[in-house]
Amino acid sequence: MRARVARILGPRACTWRSLVAVWTVAAAFGLTLVLSRYVEADVAPIYLAAVMYCSWRGGLLAGLLATALSTVLRAFFFLPPAYSWSLEARGIEELVVFALAAVILSSLSAAREEALAREQEARREAEAANAVKDEFLAAASHELRTPLTTIKILTRILLRKDTTDAERQEYLRDIASECDRQIDLVNNLLDLSRIRAGGVPLAPRSVDVAEVVRACEKIERVEAVERGHEFVVEIEPDLPPIRADHGALRRAICSIVENAIKYTPGGGRIRVAARRDGSRVAIEVEDNGRGIRPEDVPRVFDSFFRGRPPNVVADAVERGDADVPGIGLGLYLARVLVEGMGGSIEVRSEPGRGSYFTAWLPVWQDESGSPGDSRRGTAPTPALTW
Repeated sequence: MRARVARILGPRACTWRSLVAVWTVAAAFGLTLVLSRYVEADVAPIYLAAVMYCSWRGGLLAGLLATALSTVLRAFFFLPPAYSWSLEARGIEELVVFALAAVILSSLSAAREEALAREQEARREAEAANAVKDEFLAAASHELRTPLTTIKILTRILLRKDTTDAERQEYLRDIASECDRQIDLVNNLLDLSRIRAGGVPLAPRSVDVAEVVRACEKIERVEAVERGHEFVVEIEPDLPPIRADHGALRRAICSIVENAIKYTPGGGRIRVAARRDGSRVAIEVEDNGRGIRPEDVPRVFDSFFRGRPPNVVADAVERGDADVPGIGLGLYLARVLVEGMGGSIEVRSEPGRGSYFTAWLPVWQDESGSPGDSRRGTAPTPALTW
């Protein structure tokens, strides 16, 4: 809204509208001077046409300015007594009628142009929304197809090839990992729908951080290995349980880790760590990938936002690393889920050197206010929505 007002009332816009009004009324005045030498006719229609044109080209402000100029010119040059500011009663009536008609024409013409501009803007927004929808469907289809392809290939290998027990176990673990990845994607899409509908149900309870981090490692290590990344997990010993929803926390951390893997050129390093910091536990995901542009950092947790690759990694762009699959939901849902569990998430990044994400979750407190024990099997609290 502010940008629109600035566009309408800014110095450059006002200057342009003033020029439209002045030049149009000047042209009408010249035409009436020429015509008045040959015909005696009312010049009001010519000035009304000038006012309508100004409103059409320059909007309401230009139309009102043209109305004022036309009224002054008619009063001095064309209404008796001519070339005088003292008007007869009939001239005053004509002038008032003219001014009212000109204002009405200005308003109608400006309203028409405003409606046309709104329609064009709505059309552009609809086209942009359709483009986003098409891109989203294409990306979602790709993200669903990739794990299905892997599962299909490994299943055929298991059916057609004599494999050792060790190979079968490895293939089955890969299949399970790809199933978990696909389930997470579907859950992310469902979570997005629930968020738009008003909230995501969460059941906070006592959760073992190490268990969640290891589950994410199991899911994401396959892709990390395929890309040649070094995957490091560091968990501080004797971490207290945290207050979280186990499934939601796993999806949030996996989304951050998957993002780090995708945006790190082959042969990079991914580090996942968990440590205690006072009454909170920090889960850190660090990579040495292409990083995030400073202007993109404030928007990195927005839905469907995918930042551009920094210029300092042109070599990565040439290798195709800039064309990263995804639908721009992972970090958005990670933020929503972490904040829904009473935590927070932040990011630091430097283009060309990598990114550092930290999710903070509160330590679980039992009824006495002391840190609880995740092995006690604490009952879940009622579902939380926001």
